[in-house]
Amino acid sequence: MTKSSEESPSRRTFMMVVIGLISAIVGVALAIPILGEVLSPLFKKRDIVWSELGKVSDLENIEPLVPKFVPVYFRVKEGWTVNTLPRQVIVVKDITGKLYFFSNQCTHLGCPLHWMPARQKFMCPCHGGMFNVLGKVVGGPPPRPLFVWVHKIENGTVLIQNKFLDNPKERGV
Repeated sequence: MTKSSEESPSRRTFMMVVIGLISAIVGVALAIPILGEVLSPLFKKRDIVWSELGKVSDLENIEPLVPKFVPVYFRVKEGWTVNTLPRQVIVVKDITGKLYFFSNQCTHLGCPLHWMPARQKFMCPCHGGMFNVLGKVVGGPPPRPLFVWVHKIENGTVLIQNKFLDNPKERGV
């Protein structure tokens, strides 16, 4: 009994299927490292660096419970370049003289905060979040208090690290 050409594949069809499979395997093998290289910045941690905020003597001269906005600049290596990342630090001295270093970003969606002296509160212009002078939520949608910068004092100078004390991912900001 002979088989018709419709029932069995021809050599040409068989070779096309084999070459197609080999091409697909080679394509996937090449695509995986390329995708890994393209997507790796999403998963890479930013360098953790320290930056000078100022002298302790200058910061201790601020009035108690009156915030002072201080710019800080982090020099971070990203790929082959070194970028300068500007950030704002809110420095607050409580009535006992302890210094606090808060982020200037609302914990709801990261909008920059504004100090309202008449209300003695930080206000978020985006969604109406409110924080008291010590960073606690007093109104609006923010889910947590203001983030506190990692900091240390060395030789009379305050150094700020580009991450927060309660940063669960340990990634630089």
